[in-house]
Amino acid sequence: MKLNKFFAVALAVLTLTSCDHDTAEDYPKLLGSVNTTSGVTVSLPATFSANENQIPFNLPIEVTGTTNGKVVVTVETKQLVSVPEGLEPAVEGEHYNITSYTVNIGPEETTGYIEISPVWIQGELNDDRVFEVSITSVQGATVGNKSCEVTIVNVDDPYTATLGKWTLECTTMFTNGDNGPFTVTMSTPDPIKEAEYYGHELYAFGLKGISYIYLPLSYELDEETQKAKLSIMMGTFATTSTINFGFTGVVVTADNYPVPSGFGNDIELTYGVDEEAGIEYYEAPADAKCVLAVMPYPALNQVAGAWDGWTGIRLTRKLK
Repeated sequence: MKLNKFFAVALAVLTLTSCDHDTAEDYPKLLGSVNTTSGVTVSLPATFSANENQIPFNLPIEVTGTTNGKVVVTVETKQLVSVPEGLEPAVEGEHYNITSYTVNIGPEETTGYIEISPVWIQGELNDDRVFEVSITSVQGATVGNKSCEVTIVNVDDPYTATLGKWTLECTTMFTNGDNGPFTVTMSTPDPIKEAEYYGHELYAFGLKGISYIYLPLSYELDEETQKAKLSIMMGTFATTSTINFGFTGVVVTADNYPVPSGFGNDIELTYGVDEEAGIEYYEAPADAKCVLAVMPYPALNQVAGAWDGWTGIRLTRKLK
């Protein structure tokens, strides 16, 4: 966000939280004898789709008829040899995992579930992936529809494909500065709270080896190459919080030191691929400089100095 906007960089911190999928409402009781009433069938849907970031998702098994005991269903998965254009076969263990192949559906329950966990590599662009789930045996019922073609839908696009770990190569301009490389994590603005910036800005967290300091980048899609066009934004906050410099301050990007009026011009990065090294990169011009200018907060009316600055700026990561 540019300096003329109020200091409110509200980026989401990735945390691992647990979800209560295994509740009494989701799964039937497992105790009891097997159903003995007739006219009971179990069926899979013919097709089913779930996004790759739905971890896990539940594939339903429908029970028709009245039961007086549990129904036990066992399934297997199959890798498809031939799939339509625009799809690719899903491989178990590589693209998804099954929690259990046997499902116990309690008395009077109308649905059981097979829990499937996609393997989502965030930012990886791929076709939708398909595989087959089939019922192999049933206790307490007969089989209706036996097989289901499951599609794991890709949710990434060129914008999210830039997310994840990168290496920031750079050389400090100052005697007491920090040289790269730094391992940085490319992140987006909050898609809800910062919706106006989502899809247009990216933040490379980990500058100077500090988790809350970031390199602010503008994003634009090159329609011809379908690659991201990135620029380092000048006059832009580079921290999510204030910093104690002996006074309360913030850091803002500038293209030189002493800091020019208006903080200078954005630095356009050039995309390239080094096949021999097995990396892709975004590289600044050789003479480009990026400085972290220090400003007192909340006044934001003067530059108090420079915290650090770099030349030889290049973002790299391994080719996917």
